[in-house]
Amino acid sequence: MGDFKIQIRRLKALASSEWFWVAFAFALRAAFALKLGGRLYQADEMGFDQQAAFWARNFSFGANDAVGVVAPVPTFLLGAVYLVSGESRFAARLAQAAVGAAAVWALGRATETAAESKRAGLFAAVLASFYPFFVYYSGMLMSETLYVFTTVAALGLSIQALREQGERAGVAVSAAVMWALAGLTRIEAVPIALALGVSGLGLAAAGRFSVKAAALAAVCWALPLFGWAARNRAIVGAYTLDTHGGITLLDGTVNFDLNEQDTLIARRAFERTDLYRRARILGEVERDALYRREALAYMRANPLTTLRQWARKAVNFWRLYPRQDKQYRDNDVNSPGVGVNRRLLAAVSLAFEPALIVLGFCGAWSLRGRISVLFPLYWMVLATFGVHTIVVSQMRYRLPVMSVLILFSAAFVSARIPLGEIA
Repeated sequence: MGDFKIQIRRLKALASSEWFWVAFAFALRAAFALKLGGRLYQADEMGFDQQAAFWARNFSFGANDAVGVVAPVPTFLLGAVYLVSGESRFAARLAQAAVGAAAVWALGRATETAAESKRAGLFAAVLASFYPFFVYYSGMLMSETLYVFTTVAALGLSIQALREQGERAGVAVSAAVMWALAGLTRIEAVPIALALGVSGLGLAAAGRFSVKAAALAAVCWALPLFGWAARNRAIVGAYTLDTHGGITLLDGTVNFDLNEQDTLIARRAFERTDLYRRARILGEVERDALYRREALAYMRANPLTTLRQWARKAVNFWRLYPRQDKQYRDNDVNSPGVGVNRRLLAAVSLAFEPALIVLGFCGAWSLRGRISVLFPLYWMVLATFGVHTIVVSQMRYRLPVMSVLILFSAAFVSARIPLGEIA
C-alpha cells in the first residue's frame, strides 16, 4: 500500500511539471505524424510542399515559375528539413511536431504571465498539449502551427514587457522579433502587430513605457519586414511582403459562392473569366493589385451582398470542425478527414470547442480589469476575427484565437478551483 501511495505521489509530481506536458505534446504530435506518413492531405499543403522543395534544391524562394513572393518562414523551415532529409514529408511533420510542442510551452508561459499564476500556466499547457486541432494541424504542411507558436510567444513577451513598462528592453525587443516572425509566417500578423506597436509608442510618449525599449522594439520589428520587402523589390520591382492577398480577397468576394463549395471549383471557374485572362499577362505585383481593386470595387458596388458575405464568414470562423454542409472529395492530395469519420470529428469538436470558447470569453471578462496590460490578447481575438470576416474565413483561421481562449479558459478555471482539489 505504501509503494502504491509513493507511485501516486510521483505521478502527481510528474503531471505537475510543464515539461511533462511539453514532452507529451511532442509524443502525441509525433505519433500523428507517423500515422500521416509522407502523403498530402489538404490541397493547401501542395503550395507549401512545392515551395519547400524548390528552396531545398535551389536555396531560393519560388515554385512553378513563380518567384516566391510569399511569407518566407514556413518555406524556410520546411525547406531546411527537406534539405537534410531528402525531401521527407514525414521528417517535416516531425519538425512541426516540435514546433507544436514549443507552442504548448509558450502558451503555458504566456498564461502564467497573463494570469500571474503558475497553476493557470500549467493548466493551459495541459489543455494545449492535447487540444485536437492543435494536434491535427501540426501534421498538415502549412503555416498554422508556426503561426500559433510565433503569435503565442509574441503575446506572452508583449504582456511581460507591458507589466514591466519596458524596464528590460530585451523583453520588448524579443516580443518585436517574434511579431516580425509571425508577420513573415502569415502576413495578417503585420497590421495586428503594427497596431500594438503604435499603442506601445503611445504609452512611451505618455511616460508609461520605456522610450528606449519602445524605439528598439520598433526597429527590430521593422527591419526583418523591410528586408523581405526589399528582397521582393529587387525581384518584382515593388516593396511588398506578399502577392497573394489580392486573389484571396477576390475569393472572399467576387468568387465567394463558389469558394464556399470548394476553392478549387472557384479557381477553375475564375480561369474562364475575362478578368483572369487580363491578369495573366501582368506581373505578380500588377496582378495582385488588379485582383485587389476588383474585389474592393465589388464590395463598394454590392454593399448588401458584402454584408451577407461578412455574416457568413463570421459564422464560418466560429463554427465547429468539420463543416457538415460541405462535401470533401478524397483523392491523392486531398483527404482532410485523414480517414476518420466526419461525424466522429464533429463529436470531437463538440467536446472541446464550445467549452473552450465559452470559458475563454468568461475568462476574458473576468480579467477585463487588467486590460491596460492584457490588451494584446483582446486585440488578437478581435483583429483576427475582423480580418477573416472581411477577407476569407475558415475554421482553421481560428487557431491563433483558440490559443488566446485557452489562455483565458485556464485563468478562469484555475482561479475557481480550490488549490487542494488539484494539488
